[in-house]
Amino acid sequence: MNGLRRVAVIIGYEWRRALAKKKFLAMVILVFAVQITGFVIFNHLLTNSPMGLEVPLEQIKPLIWTLEVLAPQGFFTVLIAIMIGGGSMSEEYEHGTADIILSKPISRIEYVAGKYLGGLSLFSFVAALTTVLGVALSIAFFSPQESLQFVPHIYLAVVYSNLVFLSLAFMFGEVLRRTSLALLSAIGVFIASTVISGILAVVHMITQEQIYLDVSKWLPDWCVVNFPDFVTKELNINVPLLGGMFGSTEEAEIFLAGALIAVYTIVFVVIAVVRIIRSDVTKKTA
Repeated sequence: MNGLRRVAVIIGYEWRRALAKKKFLAMVILVFAVQITGFVIFNHLLTNSPMGLEVPLEQIKPLIWTLEVLAPQGFFTVLIAIMIGGGSMSEEYEHGTADIILSKPISRIEYVAGKYLGGLSLFSFVAALTTVLGVALSIAFFSPQESLQFVPHIYLAVVYSNLVFLSLAFMFGEVLRRTSLALLSAIGVFIASTVISGILAVVHMITQEQIYLDVSKWLPDWCVVNFPDFVTKELNINVPLLGGMFGSTEEAEIFLAGALIAVYTIVFVVIAVVRIIRSDVTKKTA
């Protein structure tokens, strides 16, 4: 069995292990519920338009799929990424299966590559399901839809942006080797980053000092939350009335967000790889 085959076996094992967890399935169902709730809200607004907003709301209909696809982005998709990444490595140590797997004819690089790619492919599959559901609901109830040729672009933007917290949780899982600690640490970073970004935005509004916005852009939540919106704007998909959601974006911002995602992801993955290569074969944790 060559290296690629061994990695593929670990990827398949990661899928079976993750899909067996009820918490993961419950989170996926919750994301679907959020999308359906968003559809109900949009449907109510478009069929019971407030006075004076009939034209703008009618103009939203052909692009409602963008709102449906991006509705879970920035919170629920991040939580799913954290759940997938956080338990990937740590649960093997807690259950004592890491020793068994690493005693097989497989290198640690192949092992960590299979675990990470398994988690990434699983998250990509979940993101594909939410994307298809959002587009299907929009076509079924608000057809015809425009700019559907850009669905793959936005889907890839969602997957790419969530690499940050998927990789962060994966790193914590390997470094801490406790699932609960890994999940809490990754969620804590996400919440702290979000809160600090909000504080910096408020300070900017009060002082009008650009430095506060510049600092907030280096926090991980900025690139994760905004990159899909930047891509949407770059594709010239403009939603009337909700233009502030995508806002006016400078071309440099989309490249900065994309670069930050790459840097964060590489750093987190490298730390996890170095940790597993340099550490002793683990024993079952108490």
